[in-house]
Amino acid sequence: MIIIFTARNSIGETFTITKMNVERMKQEERLFCKSCASPVMIKAGQIKIPHFAHEKTMKCAFASEGESEEHLAAKRQMMAWFCYQGLPVELESYFPEINRQADIFVNGKTVIEFQRSSVPISEMIQRTMDYLSLGLEVHWILGQTLKKDKGRICLSAFQQAFIQFDQKLGYHFWHYSVEHENCTLYYHLTFEKGNRFFASEMPFSMKVSFSEWKKKIARIITRHAYVKRDREFERQKICFYYAKFKKHGQFMQKLYNAGYYLHYLPKEIGVDLEEQFLVMTPAIEWQFDLWDNFFKGLEKGDTFSGECFLESFQSVVTQIQTIWLSPNENLKLGKAYISYLISKGVLAEIPENRYRVKRKMTFTNNRVGQI
Repeated sequence: MIIIFTARNSIGETFTITKMNVERMKQEERLFCKSCASPVMIKAGQIKIPHFAHEKTMKCAFASEGESEEHLAAKRQMMAWFCYQGLPVELESYFPEINRQADIFVNGKTVIEFQRSSVPISEMIQRTMDYLSLGLEVHWILGQTLKKDKGRICLSAFQQAFIQFDQKLGYHFWHYSVEHENCTLYYHLTFEKGNRFFASEMPFSMKVSFSEWKKKIARIITRHAYVKRDREFERQKICFYYAKFKKHGQFMQKLYNAGYYLHYLPKEIGVDLEEQFLVMTPAIEWQFDLWDNFFKGLEKGDTFSGECFLESFQSVVTQIQTIWLSPNENLKLGKAYISYLISKGVLAEIPENRYRVKRKMTFTNNRVGQI
């Protein structure tokens, strides 16, 4: 069954069906889909929430076919909250100029997209660009269940696509729970390892006003979290992982062909920094490639520019796909690695955004020599 919540009557008036106005809707002689203009009928049983449905022979690309009950309920709950704020709101508003239908359209200027199922990230980016082309504000809210483990949240590649950046909130995203009818802001995200992050949480009830939400957000204090790391132990785990699961992979083959042994790589290669989540390329792989393509040709006392380094950095990493982060967001990881090498005495910063090699990175086994 194809489900919609909004329809038009024969004179073009738009209606959103609810439990409160079902009887009023039944008084309309004919009702039509806003998107495809096909006739629709009212469905208002005892179990499912009231909705409109196309005739069985009709197909509409913008109807809520395949949407879960949770997704449909989320749209209704959010619509009720915006109505509580006294704001005009529409469900499933269709924009013919871009051939798009928004989950929720608020105050004639803001699109709210609630995403529960995993779809290609490129599709969400394109939808966002289409809405922006009309001068609309766009907000994406994640609806998938979040996995939590020992005080960390585990975010899949799809879930990481919702991450945004703000000077005060740091890396953050919004999540909505249909079951609890609340919205949660996860902010000050700090990468630990793999897909695990530390994060602060701030829940917002859908039964209080938006002004109360803003007051809570205003009380957030900018901070930078510190993650204690045992670099030696991390290196042992990386070596074990590659030896067991990646021993026939391209990276291990590259090391073998070049005559290098994973366990003996310099301790400055394989460092998981807090910005590591910004790229899909594992730290030990891009840091080795960066050495191979860039640092290997430098001697003690040589200098180089920050621009030259970052150009080489970007050539060895693949950035994650996100809806909002800048295409150059991964440069933060490159700059963080520079800062790390400075802290370890490998590099020194000199004027005009340049750096000098203080010492070469060395293998942990003296027989291999320096790199």
